[in-house]
Amino acid sequence: MIDARPAWSAYAIQFLLAGLILLSGLIAGDDATIGAVLIAAVLVGYVVYQRRRVRYVVTDRRMMKVTGISSKATSEAWMVDIRGLQTGASFMERLLGHGHITVSADILSTGFGRFRGMTFGGISNYEEIATIIRKRQNATKM
Repeated sequence: MIDARPAWSAYAIQFLLAGLILLSGLIAGDDATIGAVLIAAVLVGYVVYQRRRVRYVVTDRRMMKVTGISSKATSEAWMVDIRGLQTGASFMERLLGHGHITVSADILSTGFGRFRGMTFGGISNYEEIATIIRKRQNATKM
């Protein structure tokens, strides 16, 4: 079973923004420093919350995207129903060492080369997980 969360590097822009806000507050002086620290802390807290509320689970029979902390919601796909699997990483994702996996019950794309389906985003070992999904699909469909 695979139980993963988005990589911390998937939130690099938010961390960079928090750092820039904090740095500018420190440069500006005392009054601005307190505000900058608060804004940066809220931004980092938001990132921690967003990362904790998303889990990607792959078992031998299904894939699930679980969202929520106090209340939970799931999106599920059974391995036997998956017809399309797409992996990818943008230039920035490749620099940060993560990518995404999209699975679909349809093998046709919906335009611009994108699948309409369930996406696992910000996964650091996305190629390995995609390989495991392919192996489990083969075992399920035989």
